[in-house]
Amino acid sequence: MAEPRNTGGGLVGFDETTFGGNTNSGNSNSNPTPPKSNGPPFPIPPLKPETSATPTPKPTGLSEATSVSVPIESNPKKPASKNIRERISVEDEVVKQVVGNFEEVDKIRLFGEYPQNFVDIPKYDLSKLIVVADPDVDFNFIACLKDGEESLPQLFVTNKFYTTLTNNYNTGNPFGVNDIIDEKNIVVIDVKPLKEKIEVMRKAELSINLNRNEINGQVEVKRHLFSYSNYDVGADKVLVANPTYDFIELLKYISWVVTKPAPNYDDRLIPATDLGDFQSFPPEPTGEDEPSNKVDDTVDDNNNPADPNPNLYPPIGRKGVEPGETVLFDGIYFEWVVENQKWRIDRGNSDGDSTGGGSTGGGNTGGGSGGGGPRDRS
Repeated sequence: MAEPRNTGGGLVGFDETTFGGNTNSGNSNSNPTPPKSNGPPFPIPPLKPETSATPTPKPTGLSEATSVSVPIESNPKKPASKNIRERISVEDEVVKQVVGNFEEVDKIRLFGEYPQNFVDIPKYDLSKLIVVADPDVDFNFIACLKDGEESLPQLFVTNKFYTTLTNNYNTGNPFGVNDIIDEKNIVVIDVKPLKEKIEVMRKAELSINLNRNEINGQVEVKRHLFSYSNYDVGADKVLVANPTYDFIELLKYISWVVTKPAPNYDDRLIPATDLGDFQSFPPEPTGEDEPSNKVDDTVDDNNNPADPNPNLYPPIGRKGVEPGETVLFDGIYFEWVVENQKWRIDRGNSDGDSTGGGSTGGGNTGGGSGGGGPRDRS
């Protein structure tokens, strides 16, 4: 490989006056102290003066009007992506629905391994969340209640879950919070169809005549889950509803729906009195010649029905509630004999045969077809 040609004053193509000379060339006349270089060939542009915060009026050509230049804010405080949900309608059109009301109020700066590596994450205002302190309301998400698609959302959250969200913001962990408040993770319930359904049910209830002496014999349902009827007596003694709504009752029902079922099967059902309030009336007493309408409501130590097996006390399937209780079953009257803990045909009301297979006579007394077993022979 050819080496650079030495001309006695350094290598060809290198300016020793600029780079301090070539001390290895053997030329003792090279200048070890180079002259000062001139300034840059292009002048440095002056710094722009700081702009005044006051807008500058500009002439418009009209004597009565002027235009003012105002700086544009590049960071809006209410991002549509957080609050607006899009869906496809049955007509294949994009329908937008507001499901949140979160506004960006600050940034949370997270640093990497080196201080010059950082990222700013938006922090949103959580003060508009409606915090529910009722112990029967328990779910780990944000529930959005709307009264029609065009209505503004009401966002509900439990006290425990709200504390979790704010603690994550305060400890510099914004990712989970920002994901939870995103529109795709908010549970939306439109109560408008529910209200309309309750009105249909209320009209049907008021159309039923119970032949009562009070208020035209109408059924009076005071509460449908979260809707209170607030009945007044109108013209012709007809009930008129003035409904109000308690969304906490609806949130209790939602909590029951999303909660893991109870281990005890009997605890998995909601009592009817928890779902609504209705006017109750004491049953009319039964006559002496009519079967009893009483129900055995005795329970064991675990609060379970005392007679879980219907085969224990045939044919009724339960104990009697009092001596001599009469029950009509399959066209035959049965009487409860407390001494034997059995049901027997009530001869005073039925003409059928006894389930015992014979008359009351014993084997040694010459009874009917039911007497005379092997043990009766002597």
